[in-house]
Amino acid sequence: MAESPELERARQERDAARDAVRDLQERIDYAQQMADMGDYAWHVPNDINTWSDQLYRIFGYEPQSRHMDYGTYMAHCHPDDRDRITVIHQNTYATGKPFTLTHRIIRPDGEVRHLLCNGEVVNDQDGQPVLMRGTSVDITVQVLAEEERERHAAQVQTERMRRQAALELNDTVVQGLTAALYALELEDTDKVSGFVRQTLHAARAIITDLVGPIEGQVAPGDLVRSSASALGS
Repeated sequence: MAESPELERARQERDAARDAVRDLQERIDYAQQMADMGDYAWHVPNDINTWSDQLYRIFGYEPQSRHMDYGTYMAHCHPDDRDRITVIHQNTYATGKPFTLTHRIIRPDGEVRHLLCNGEVVNDQDGQPVLMRGTSVDITVQVLAEEERERHAAQVQTERMRRQAALELNDTVVQGLTAALYALELEDTDKVSGFVRQTLHAARAIITDLVGPIEGQVAPGDLVRSSASALGS
């Protein structure tokens, strides 16, 4: 029996609506993959955590492959970050204010990822939290890049300090030995000894500034060779 025009039109409208919803979901999933961002909705009373497909991927799972609850989420959070996350969530329950935080997660394979998360709490008419919803963005690439920039900046600063110390050491030694040579030509042995002592003292101070925090103070005698230098003619 053929459908009436009204039923056929209603069926077509339902099919069109389902297609539109499916298309919208596919577009959202694609956009989230491009942004490496997922969204969640934690239903507090029954502890059901609804995640988008990309949030599953961020945590290292196939989309919709397992049940997620708050305990599972916290188990994936880095142990050093869990207390801070709990305090922020509890403050949101108490005040109703949205939150933004960064924290680390550990995937099932042990890989650590860095997330930028935000969320808000929805209360019922009695003021009790019934829903926490928000987004999580994987910012691992940016965090590692920033750490690398900081390491490079520290290396550059260390190299600059070492070069400056080398220049100061060179100037100190050259000037001290030059003065000692002049005194030696004048056969003033007291001044020769004095210039050598001053040179060693100044050089020792420069090297202490350079390596002191790592290797300790440079002691008297550390800059004196145990054997004579063999110089070519």
